[in-house]
Amino acid sequence: MLRVLIADDEERICQLIQALGEWQRLKLEVVGTSSNGPDTLSLIRTLKPDILITDIRMPGCDGLQVVEEAHKIMSSLEVIVISGYAQFDYAQTAIRFGVGEYLLKPINRVALNHSLEKMAARCLARQQKETDIESLLESQQDDRQLLRLKLIADLSAGRLDAFGSAALERTYHFTASQDASQFILLKMDYNPDCFGEASLAIVRGKAQSLIAPVLQTLCADAVLDFIPIGLIGVVNYPHERQEALRTQLRNALNQLVVERDLFGPIEFSLALGPLCLTLRELAASYSATLNIAAECLTEGTGQLLEGLAGPSGLMEMDYQTRYAEAAAHAIDVMNLEEATAAVALLEEATTVPGVRGWELLALVRGAGLIFITRLNAEQSDGVLAAYYTRLSLCSATSALFECLRKLQCDQLLLLAQRLRDRDTQPIRNAKLYIRKNFAQPITLEEVSAAIGFSVNYFSTLFKKETGSGFAKYLTHIRMDEARTLLRDTNHSIAEICKSVGYGDLKHFTHTFRTETGLTPGEYRKLYG
Repeated sequence: MLRVLIADDEERICQLIQALGEWQRLKLEVVGTSSNGPDTLSLIRTLKPDILITDIRMPGCDGLQVVEEAHKIMSSLEVIVISGYAQFDYAQTAIRFGVGEYLLKPINRVALNHSLEKMAARCLARQQKETDIESLLESQQDDRQLLRLKLIADLSAGRLDAFGSAALERTYHFTASQDASQFILLKMDYNPDCFGEASLAIVRGKAQSLIAPVLQTLCADAVLDFIPIGLIGVVNYPHERQEALRTQLRNALNQLVVERDLFGPIEFSLALGPLCLTLRELAASYSATLNIAAECLTEGTGQLLEGLAGPSGLMEMDYQTRYAEAAAHAIDVMNLEEATAAVALLEEATTVPGVRGWELLALVRGAGLIFITRLNAEQSDGVLAAYYTRLSLCSATSALFECLRKLQCDQLLLLAQRLRDRDTQPIRNAKLYIRKNFAQPITLEEVSAAIGFSVNYFSTLFKKETGSGFAKYLTHIRMDEARTLLRDTNHSIAEICKSVGYGDLKHFTHTFRTETGLTPGEYRKLYG
């Protein structure tokens, strides 16, 4: 059973969540509740929950502070935040702190269990991945490269528990004998729609061929691996070689920039993470390296980026709130122009003095989360993951906002299609029922009952979707069948009359002539 901790300063909310959760079905167990931040952190240390459900505001320290501190205790903890709509401006901060799901007040059973199910799936997937990795380690102890690549994966996920050089050598076969360690990230920005896998493989090979020799020459050890946004590396070297390493890496970047026209539409930037004089510092520097790389959005590509600039104050401004309000109205009225105008509100953030690339990236990531959450889009996890990847491959702020506009457009169109399908499905069912039963004396009341609609509502909806009333549509189906039988069979006109649902030959003949301009006999002579 996966373990769940609930934190809310209102006891009734804790009780409500416990009452609404489908714990047995989801194989979850509530192991405790808490009413304030300090107690929540204490329970996380002792109970080791897999999932935390916390209010965004609590006494002692608020929900976001709890999440930040909780991930220092348990980096694998999955988090669901409870918030009101007015608190959506916390979204960008929440993403950085590792919030996986939002529950909007008032809490309802469906939303709660949907979020719990997603969090449980993530926990199980992570556990399976860890199990698979452990199995790999046991069965392939001699595969040093896989173990070395696992160092990058564990550092990026905050899973590194052993910080000593001896432990790194034993666990990852990574030599950390010198006093300086650092992340490096060669960021590759491109449009996946315009850049094929074959081209990307060529670029990756070229990049590795330029950077790997530099690291081999100047570093005690170095591990390189490719992630979606580029080539990531962990290096250890003598501190006095820092400037030489910096110079050689810049030369490698310059060569890639010079040759980029050979590769296609791609931009390069090289981020040097914070210099770490202890291995414990290295474990905490991955996110800072990503933020440094994001500065290419404002500083331009083709540069060596280092030193994370301080915040401009953008996070404390109301851009996220204004966007949330505008986007919510655009979704409510299904208006793409209003959604586009909501993005324009966010774009004003680019005019904030000293705005940082990583701030704008967080702003647009948060906006996408708000939009998808408000829209309640299908397969939202996959949609957001693809969106975040697109954002990470942007080389300019304008591209960030274009990604958000595309997300909004695509999702609104999908929603409109779902609504159309929902409205037209009953009519498709009615048409199918009519085609199967037209030979019987079926009525409007009968068909309405078959699809579960009232007669008046069905009649109105049917005419709206088909352009004709029920009786006229039924007659058209019967006459189509009569024409086929007159043309393709030797059945008598009286037999055909009965087989298409008419009991009176005179009525059938009159209707057929009205529909076709010919009597059944005349039609057969002409087309039979």
